[in-house]
Amino acid sequence: MFDSCFHITDNSKIKLAEYSQYLKRYKITKAFIYYDNQKSLSDLKIFIDNCNNFKNLIPVAYITSKKNPLREINHITKCNYEFIKIHPRWLGVRMSNSKFYIKLFKLLSKTKLTILWCSFDSWEKEANESNQINLLSKLFNISKKNKKIIMHGGGPYLLKYYEKFRFIKNTYLDLSYTIEYYLDTSLKKDIIFLFQKFDEKILVGSDFPSFSLNKFKKSVNTILKQSKINNKKKNNILIKNINNILNDN
Repeated sequence: MFDSCFHITDNSKIKLAEYSQYLKRYKITKAFIYYDNQKSLSDLKIFIDNCNNFKNLIPVAYITSKKNPLREINHITKCNYEFIKIHPRWLGVRMSNSKFYIKLFKLLSKTKLTILWCSFDSWEKEANESNQINLLSKLFNISKKNKKIIMHGGGPYLLKYYEKFRFIKNTYLDLSYTIEYYLDTSLKKDIIFLFQKFDEKILVGSDFPSFSLNKFKKSVNTILKQSKINNKKKNNILIKNINNILNDN
């Protein structure tokens, strides 16, 4: 099984060893791991070097620079990262600033990086005034050759994202956080629909530490059981899709 969203705040080799064992305890063979305290270019190098000691940890770099993203992207590729996450709220660049994101995706389109985009629409202090899904359509058309993963699948707007991107090559919907947080709402039917109809483009994850691996596995198993899908579809969702992404990189 794969976990698409595992956050940490300590990137020391000792702590990463603990996280690696924690994943193994729950039979999670691979996980995207994010160092949330990334502040400098040196942090990127230390993080990936330490992660490389553990086969089940796949490090993901953040974009943190508003003024010089090219320098940061160049360093990320130099460090041999394969995955980069864009988190608009953490980056502090509102989605209404489309010029920034268009420039950023033009830079990323010149790399082989897989792009992970945080799709949560909740902003502090002021609500997001932009139509995120339309912005993503522009950005994804710029970066056609890059693989893209829509983290959290648009939250409560899962089916809108499914309909918009279901035919778009190299585009995946991740259900981390969403599958746990909305499990007891009407959104469960939408998740079951995606398991049944979109199994070749779905990833699942815990969003640890927001949810424990125990809670994550229980939620996924609940949906798998209720979706009544065959073993081939289950395998796609749990491990094959991410293996396809990794093997193509």
